[in-house]
Amino acid sequence: MKALILAAGFGTRMAPITDNIPKPLIPVLNRPTIEYNIYFLKHYGIKEIYINLHSHGEKIAKALGNGSKYGVSIEYLPEQEILGTGGAIASMAPFVKKEPFVVINSDTIFNFDLDKMIESHNHSDSLATLGILPASENDPRAVIRVDGNKIVRMLNESIYDTIPEGNALFTGIHVINPQLLEFIPKGCFVSITSYVYKRAVKSGRNLNAFPIKGNWWDMGTPDGYLDCSFQLLRTLPLKFFDDTDIFGNYYHTKYEDFGNSGNEDFFVALGKKLNFPPIKQEPPIVIGNNCEIEKSSEIVLGPNLIAGDGAVLTADHDLSNAVYLPGADGTRVIYGKKGKIYY
Repeated sequence: MKALILAAGFGTRMAPITDNIPKPLIPVLNRPTIEYNIYFLKHYGIKEIYINLHSHGEKIAKALGNGSKYGVSIEYLPEQEILGTGGAIASMAPFVKKEPFVVINSDTIFNFDLDKMIESHNHSDSLATLGILPASENDPRAVIRVDGNKIVRMLNESIYDTIPEGNALFTGIHVINPQLLEFIPKGCFVSITSYVYKRAVKSGRNLNAFPIKGNWWDMGTPDGYLDCSFQLLRTLPLKFFDDTDIFGNYYHTKYEDFGNSGNEDFFVALGKKLNFPPIKQEPPIVIGNNCEIEKSSEIVLGPNLIAGDGAVLTADHDLSNAVYLPGADGTRVIYGKKGKIYY
C-alpha cells in the first residue's frame, strides 16, 4: 500500500513562524511534525510514501531525504503552482492503479488503529473513506453529516433535498480508491472536499465514514500546536513512535521512574551540553541540546516547557506552558490560549 502526505501548503495560520520554517518541519517535542506521519504510516506497513511540495519544498526534501533513515522510501511530487488537496491527490494517478492508498495531512498527528480504517474501507465499496470525529451540531467544524457509515452531507451539499445539520468533522486522513482520481481535473487547483467530495455526495456516490477512536491533533494553528505539544507530553508513548525514538540520545526519565506509576506529570527529557545553573523543575519538561538559561534564584522550569536545540531561556519569562523553537532567544513570541511559542 502507498501513501501521500500533503505538505505543499503555505502554513499561513502558523505565520510568521512559517516564513522560515515549513509547516511540516515545525518541531513537536523537538521532532518535525512530518516525522510522526512517516512513523505512523511505517508502523502499519506503508513504506512507499509520496510527498507533494511547494512552499519551502527544498527544505522539506533536504530534511527527509529519500526516506532511508526512517526505513521507508520517499518520492517527491513538486508543484510549480500549488494544486490544492484535490490536485495533489490527482498527481498520484501514475503510481496507483488498483490498490487503495492513504492520504494524510502533514500538520496532523494521529494515534489510532489505521488497519481498522483500511479494513473498513475495503468492506465499504466506496470511492473513499474519511476519518471523522463525532461533533456537536453547534460545532462550526461539523460540516459532515454521517448516517450510519455513509456520508450524506459534505459542506453545503447533501444527498437529501433539505441539507441536514452536520454531526461530524473531517480529520484530514482518507483511504482512497484510484477510481476517484477520474473525477478530479488534472493540473489545476482543486479542493478535495469542496469540489470532489461535495459533488460525490450530491450525486449519491458512496463515501464511507470511519470514526477515529484514538488521538487526533491538528497543529495547524498556534492554539492547536500548543494543545498538541502539551497533550503529547502526557500521552507518550505512542503506538508507533515512543519516547525513546523521539528523544534519541536525550537523558529522559519516565513517569514510573519517580515511583508514581500513572502520574502523567512526571516526565523530563534533557539534551546535551546544557548551560543551566541548579534550577527547580516542575515536570513535564523537554529541553534540547545546547540550551542555556540565565541564573536566577526565582526561576522555575515547567510545567509544560519544551525548548528546542540552541534555545536561550530568559529569567524574566514565565517558563511554564511554553515552547521555544530551536534557536529562539525569547524576543519573538506568539501567544495562544494555553501558552506561548517563542520562535
